[in-house]
This record gives sequence, C-alpha cells and structure tokens, in this order.
Amino acid sequence: MSHLQTRIQENDRLRLGLFMGAGIAIVLLLLAGALLIRAALSPARRAGDIAPAGPDEFLILIAPFRHDGGEAYDFGMELANDLRQTPHVLGAHRVENLDAAPAEEDIPEWMQKLGARVLVTGRYDEKTVEAWVYFVPPEDAPPLPPDSPGPPTYFFGLAPARYHLYAPRGIGHPLQYLQYWIIGQSHFWRREFSEALGSFELAQQMLPGQIPVERRADMDRFVSALLWSMGYVTGPVQGDWRVAVDVFHRSLARDPASLPSILGLAQALVQTNRPDQALDLLQAALRSQPDAWQIYFAIAEIKGQQGAVEEALALYDKAISLLSADGAPQSQRALADVYFYRGYFYYEQGDYANALSDYQQAQALGREDVYLLSNLGWTAYLLGDYETAAEASSKAADLAPDRPDLLFNKGLHLLAAGRYDEAKAAYEQAIQLTLTIDDTLTRSQYFGAAYYDLDDLAQRRPDLEPIIRDIQNEIDIANG
Repeated sequence: MSHLQTRIQENDRLRLGLFMGAGIAIVLLLLAGALLIRAALSPARRAGDIAPAGPDEFLILIAPFRHDGGEAYDFGMELANDLRQTPHVLGAHRVENLDAAPAEEDIPEWMQKLGARVLVTGRYDEKTVEAWVYFVPPEDAPPLPPDSPGPPTYFFGLAPARYHLYAPRGIGHPLQYLQYWIIGQSHFWRREFSEALGSFELAQQMLPGQIPVERRADMDRFVSALLWSMGYVTGPVQGDWRVAVDVFHRSLARDPASLPSILGLAQALVQTNRPDQALDLLQAALRSQPDAWQIYFAIAEIKGQQGAVEEALALYDKAISLLSADGAPQSQRALADVYFYRGYFYYEQGDYANALSDYQQAQALGREDVYLLSNLGWTAYLLGDYETAAEASSKAADLAPDRPDLLFNKGLHLLAAGRYDEAKAAYEQAIQLTLTIDDTLTRSQYFGAAYYDLDDLAQRRPDLEPIIRDIQNEIDIANG
C-alpha cells in the first residue's frame, strides 16, 4: 500500500472518528438538554425547601413512585409535568416534586405546614400502577351563585380524604384520570365551576375500564367523590337539579356511607319536590351515623319547610349541641352557619328577637359575610335597633359595593339611626349605581323597593318625614 493510500485511509478513519465523536457529543448534549429541561420542569425538592401555599393557591405535591418490577419509569415525574404543562390551566395551581415519599404518618403535618391541597405518591410493577392520593379541601365552601336555593347542607360532610387508586401499566398516561381530577379540583376551589365540570367529566371518561375485584372498593370511594363534585356543580351551582339527582344517586351507589353524597342527594330530592324521599334517606342514614350533626341540620331544614316548627327547632338544637361539644375550628365555623340558618328560620316565623340573637351568635363565631350582615341589619331594623342595623348594613354594602339594594339598605338604616349626612351620601351612591343598570325593569325594581322602604320608615319615624320625602323625590327623578 502506498504512502498516499495510507494517508487517505488514516484521514478517512480520522474523519470517521471525528464524525462519530461529534455524533456522540450531539447525542450527549441532547440528553443533557433533555435532562436539564426535565429537571427545570420538575425539580425534586425536600419539604423544607418548598414555599408554603399562598392564601388562594392550590399546591400539589408529587413524590416519586416506588419501582417494584418491570421496566423502570418515573410515573410521579410524568404526572407532575403533565399537570404543569396542561395549556388551559397554566397558573391555576403550583406543582412541586418531592425527592422522596414521606412516611404516611408525617403526611398530615406536611400538608398542614405547607398548605398543600393534594399529595400523591405511589408504586408500580410490570402490570400495575398504584397511587395514594391525600386530599385536603379548603375549610370554606366556594360561594354559590346568589340565586342558588337552600343552604349548602351537602357541603358539610367534606373532610380530608385518602384514596388508593389503580391503573393498568400497559396504557399511555395511565394516571391521566387522576391528572384531570386534580385539575378539576383546582378549578372547583377557584370557583371556576364550568371548567371544573369539564375536567371532572374528562376524568370520568379516562377511568380504567377493567378494575380488579380487589381494587374496586378503593376505586369506588374515589369515583363516588368525583361524582359528588360533579353533582355539586350541576345542582347547587348550575341549578339543574334533575341531573344532580342522577349524579348524586350514582355517587351514593359507589359509596353508600358517603355523608356528602347522602346530603347532596337529599337536597336534590327536595329541590325536585320529593321531600319525603329525602327524609327517608336522611332517617336511614341517621341510624348508621347517629352523631352526624349534618343530618339533624338537613332534617331540620326540611321539617321547617313543611311547617313542623317544633320538630325543626328541636333538630336545630340537636345539631347545635353536637357541634358545640367539638371545639375544633372547623366545627366552630359550621356552628356559625347553623346559627345563621336557624336565625333565618326564626325570621321567617316572624320571631325577630330570636332571629337577631342567632345572627349575632353567628357573627360572634366569626361569620362576617354579606348574607349574614344584611340579614342581621334588616332584622335589627325591624326591631327598632337602628344603630345595630346601620353598623351591619354598612359592612354588608362595603363587602358588595356593586349591589344597589345593599346601598339603599345602608342609607335607610343610617337615616333611621339619625346619621343624616351619611344616609344622604349612601342614597346618592345607590341612585348613581342603579342608573348604571341597562335593564329598565331591574332599575325600576331597585328604585321601587327603596321608595317603599322609605314609606315604612316614615311610619316608624314620623319626625323624619321631610327628609324622607326629599329622598323619595330624588328617587322619582332618577327613575324617570
């Protein structure tokens, strides 16, 4: 072989070596880049390194899944990245990866310390993926639309939950139903109910088709909770109570001991004119859960609607007694709600003194929302306690500055209390706010109610008649 040929072969080998080396380098760079991207998307962290959730933040913690056989795969990382990258929910929640699965007994403390709503850990082998999901709902129910009927009795059964979930190994994204359930929960607690329902429906569609017998009881508990969430949206939020009856029925069939499902179905039956069926359901539940204050409260509401006043009051008392014995913060908040609804029951009976007492008790227990304050203010006004009325109505109007009715009430009660300048300012604000309403009928209804409330005040306080007539004249001019 000539020297030239040897040089050519050596050059060829050199070029081949350089080519292969460059190729390997590119592959390594791509792998490194992928790993960096993956690490950036889902860095594993210790609990102490994670910032606690903000007041309205939905924090999700994902721990590694234990590998018990079959090809190794990071299902926890995949779930976390899928949650992070779902385009239409960016910013709806925060996902943090843990560097190790926590001991089960430590999980409640972790979640409380970090304010986390969901923690997921799991295991897998060559056939099965399992996930343990720890879910802590917020302490307060997401507010319902103003026209949603009835109290949220179906909400009072919620508590922290632990679910043991199953998925077959042989499908792509086996935990996708869990992904959409978590997304649905993040929407639900942000009051984005339509988006929540869409995610819950996707989760339902993605549930495993064939579940082994030994896994069914655990999966049924999860599916029951999923259906309860869907029933809450279709019934109390959207007002489609006939659909809600069906959804709550299916929820209860999956988990006959589920208190939220029992309460949800009872409320839906009442709303579809079947109160006797609701009572039968609740009485049966009471036999197996005799200390469930929620059931006594729900029966009290139905009995009250049926005119059984003494029975209703005795049942309210039983619910209050059970709750008062439990000093937990969540029980105190629930107790405030029961006092509020009993106060409303007293109000409907014309017993304004007891109604006001219950409203004030609810306020003392920490309830300070528009519904309580406006009811408290109006009841105090009817009893002639004008200063209490003015104070409560002013707070209610401040909490909902877009509601003319609350501003008119504020003006009325300030006027009754002799605070004339504040009253006139409130009426001017209420008139201007009402004039921004496009619908003529709605505008006239607000003005009409305010006008006749002033007539009532003129009967109570004849000394105020001149100033009352001046304000009524301003309302007439504004109403055209």
